[in-house]
Amino acid sequence: MKTQLNNLTVAIVSGAKQYALEPPFHPPEIFPEYPHAELQVDPTNQAYAMVRESFRLLGLDKENFGAKTWNPLGELVSRHQRVLIKPNFVLHFNASGGAWEAVTTHPSVLRAIADYVAIALDGSGEIMIGDAPQMNCDWPTLMKNSGMDRLAKYLREAFVKLGVKVTTHDFRKEQTVYQYGIIWERVPQQGVESVAVTLGAESFMEAIDSQRLYGADYNRRATIAAHRHHQHEYLIAKPVLQADVVISVPKLKVHRKVGTTLNLKNMVGINTDKNHLAHYRIGAPASGGDEMANPTWQDRAERRLMDIFLGRNWRIGRYPFVAWRAFRKALAKFQTATATPKFTYGNWHGNDTAWRMTLDLNHALLFADAEGRLQSTPVRKYFSVIDGIIGGEGEGPLHPEAYASGVIVAGFNPVAVDWTATRLMGFNPARISLYNNAVVQMRGWFEDFAIDKISVQSNRTQWQSLLHSDANIFTFRAAAGWQGKIEQHAPSNEATEPAAPSMILQ
Repeated sequence: MKTQLNNLTVAIVSGAKQYALEPPFHPPEIFPEYPHAELQVDPTNQAYAMVRESFRLLGLDKENFGAKTWNPLGELVSRHQRVLIKPNFVLHFNASGGAWEAVTTHPSVLRAIADYVAIALDGSGEIMIGDAPQMNCDWPTLMKNSGMDRLAKYLREAFVKLGVKVTTHDFRKEQTVYQYGIIWERVPQQGVESVAVTLGAESFMEAIDSQRLYGADYNRRATIAAHRHHQHEYLIAKPVLQADVVISVPKLKVHRKVGTTLNLKNMVGINTDKNHLAHYRIGAPASGGDEMANPTWQDRAERRLMDIFLGRNWRIGRYPFVAWRAFRKALAKFQTATATPKFTYGNWHGNDTAWRMTLDLNHALLFADAEGRLQSTPVRKYFSVIDGIIGGEGEGPLHPEAYASGVIVAGFNPVAVDWTATRLMGFNPARISLYNNAVVQMRGWFEDFAIDKISVQSNRTQWQSLLHSDANIFTFRAAAGWQGKIEQHAPSNEATEPAAPSMILQ
């Protein structure tokens, strides 16, 4: 079956390295195809023009480019359809203390995409903007601090004049509040209805021991239950499965558990219950796990105490666990630092679990119908626009440092786009399990899929040879647990000692 996924063209637009500051992020000029009657502009919003240029480079509706009738997303979106715009709204702050723009998709990029979706809907249909961010993300704060609340208000009011409905959604079932480095309070969320999608034997999780799984929260029993008896169940937000088209808008960013987080990893945010998401397997590789590399006795003890005090008896167990953490911190003052790198919580290149969960979710996204039943061919169209105007390097996804890359990357096939974007960052995607296995998965759906068939188009002509050159364009710093393992020009020395483990359990 020929779909947009067969189109392996990827566009890279080089431009501004900063975002507009003023919502609702009007375009820098009134382009001929602009859909709104009001003619307000914001010359600082070059993100809008960069998104537009990516559509041109992809050859979308090229016959009408420059005319009022230009409809670049018309081959993806039709009248009366529902379109999900899926940003990466992972957290309302940067846990490193740095710029939040390095963590989340910027609303100015979403504004441009929404305008072109409205053109394609042609007076009908619905645009849904939604995500299931990190458990401790405060959605109202995220919306307010990013300007997304004011953009959403503008879109609802302006698009109704165009006959298009706009809704925003926090997909999560629960929000958590952290104190003393652990979950201290749980706040149920109204959220949206969930649909169970069971992958069964088609799941990448099928090949590993489900009894060792750890999800995104302390209760491992819930994660194990979701994947036992070969069922491999995910709870997908109903608006996702109701969508006719999904437009993924991730951040150009590194990730502690999978290497880089782009379109494929962005789909973690379509699942409503975080404990359905297996992040690693407890223990060290020698015991069948991938949680730790070179663990100490304290690491092993903390795993057991976490299962007992937090996983089984969270309400009362959090108090003795805080005492354990205080004891461990005091003990560290008397210990000699080791030269051997030590990674925990699955935050290293040896993580053999998180990529499996990621690819499972992409399977569900493309092949599960509105009732959660898997079909033999894709049931919805897909498109991608990566926000790389400010990227994130180092301890992503929650603690990154800003990398002013000044790019928008767009395309039709998530594997082709992510492979290209990862290489753009200065990494070799062939050294990352997520992407090697994503190629295998995509070939199972489309036999003629091949990396050497990816065509890169760019407003910088020299960048078009990116996938055929050994030279780097950017040199993002990998997370500590991946350093020296995935760079295009990887050093011969071993990975360096990481920073202290995050107090946010990812």
